[in-house]
Amino acid sequence: MILDTSVFVEIFKSPEGSGRYDEIMSKIGDDETYISIVQIAEIADWAMRNKLPASDRIERVKQVARVVMIDEEICLNAATIKSQKRKSGQRDFGIIDGIVLATARSLNQPLLTFDRDFAGENDCLILP
Repeated sequence: MILDTSVFVEIFKSPEGSGRYDEIMSKIGDDETYISIVQIAEIADWAMRNKLPASDRIERVKQVARVVMIDEEICLNAATIKSQKRKSGQRDFGIIDGIVLATARSLNQPLLTFDRDFAGENDCLILP
């Protein structure tokens, strides 16, 4: 399962044993988890904006999820996904979102997210 950046942010913000944390962990279950390399930049950016040590957050992510490198095929699929989402009216759907979803699809894995921009995608599990 690919974990969207929004899931990691919620994990960082929610203490173990909280309802939100338990909800995330129940969806992950025993599945192996992954993250796209580009999400490392998103997590570092989030940490810096919140005055947290980015390197600590990235190390925590790497303890939970395997980092997946992107290739040309993922990049091309990401651009196609972004284009389709934009044509369907989702103006905020960005190329990073496309890369994350294309990465998930390259591994035949679902994407776990809190981001409503992924609505309508059969392979995305959107948490409330």
